[in-house]
Amino acid sequence: MNINILEVLDSLSRQTSVIMVGSKKLVVKEYGREVGLIKWFMVNLSSFSIKMYPFVLNPRSRMEREVAFLKTSTPGFSKPSLYIVDYIGKRIIRGYVEGEKLTYTMPLEVYRLLGELLGRLHCSNWAIGDTKISNFIHSGGEIYIIDAEQAIETRNVEHFIWDLIVLISTLAISCYTNCILNQNTYLDRLQGFIKGYLGSTCIPMETLSNIMLSDDVKILLYLLIPFPLNTATVKTLNNMFSGRNILDE
Repeated sequence: MNINILEVLDSLSRQTSVIMVGSKKLVVKEYGREVGLIKWFMVNLSSFSIKMYPFVLNPRSRMEREVAFLKTSTPGFSKPSLYIVDYIGKRIIRGYVEGEKLTYTMPLEVYRLLGELLGRLHCSNWAIGDTKISNFIHSGGEIYIIDAEQAIETRNVEHFIWDLIVLISTLAISCYTNCILNQNTYLDRLQGFIKGYLGSTCIPMETLSNIMLSDDVKILLYLLIPFPLNTATVKTLNNMFSGRNILDE
């Protein structure tokens, strides 16, 4: 039996529930639920030594970040509609997005689009913070971001690099067993994502490379991604961010 580690972790930290209002499907998100607090407390502990991203634990702060992002018109990802914001109960009601969560078997074009949209978002001075692969839905040729409670306006390139690290590492974790057996498929998607990102971002390549090829980022990737995918991932990123095989397809 294949167990998707990311799905298990998501189920343990879920803060949302789906409701029906007439024929309309909606999502209720409660930021004060204990599971959500535990999730972000653990993230803060795990990233303590590097502190690349300014996470917040407070339920109201997380809700305010997500509401600000959903209300702001930004290039890149599509977003669910926001219907109700309850500041007292610290919860929102938003639209439900029909579609498929991203998997490593999706067409290469989807991963190129994912990278392109993230690059465009970063160029508008927004970082997401929680870019795990299960937070993206592919629907009707568009990609939706469905969790943005750590999203911030920023010009700090390290925050954008954090988004890349989380997305890449959770992609590897989500398909770990299958991706070991089908490593070329995984690496094709990884390269497609990076090519899409580099083709749309406005951040200078030298700036990106200096951080992505730093020892801190390499160590973080080795820690977050299980062996042997970590070795293959770091090697691929080294090649791409050092100027080899970046946009040759």
